[in-house]
Amino acid sequence: MKKIIITVLLGTAIYSCPAQTTNTAVTEHDPVVKAKDAQIKTDIIDPARKAASPGEPDWEAIQKAVAAKYDAVTADRTVTKAKIYYYYAKDKATFCTNIVHYTNAYELANDYPLLNLNAGMILASDTNPAELKEALRWAKAAADSDPSNEKFKATYNALKEKAGL
Repeated sequence: MKKIIITVLLGTAIYSCPAQTTNTAVTEHDPVVKAKDAQIKTDIIDPARKAASPGEPDWEAIQKAVAAKYDAVTADRTVTKAKIYYYYAKDKATFCTNIVHYTNAYELANDYPLLNLNAGMILASDTNPAELKEALRWAKAAADSDPSNEKFKATYNALKEKAGL
């Protein structure tokens, strides 16, 4: 029971937290996390994805398998990243939803080049107002971090225009 409560609380925190993380222990900036995630991709995600081909993978089953072997946060992080790569050229709406979730939960708040890159992907592919608002927030953080960076300013200004602000 205690494990279920902890899993639910972690899951709630992930989905309700509107800002990027400052905890490198849940990001791929930690070499141990990066190695573990690579192993999960090789051992669980890739075989499940290939077995489903040409159909879509059963993401829920994959997430449950990863969570059973590791934990809910690891499952969410690895499966969300797998979805980003899977949907990139297939389904821009699903791709963007997963980029927003991954960026908000697992990207460092001070990795401004990456925040700007992800904001640019949303700018290029998304029309969802809530997701544009998130990307605008990332782009603003990047632009504010280095006011002389023209690339950051351009992304921020283009997102403001697209969001109608």
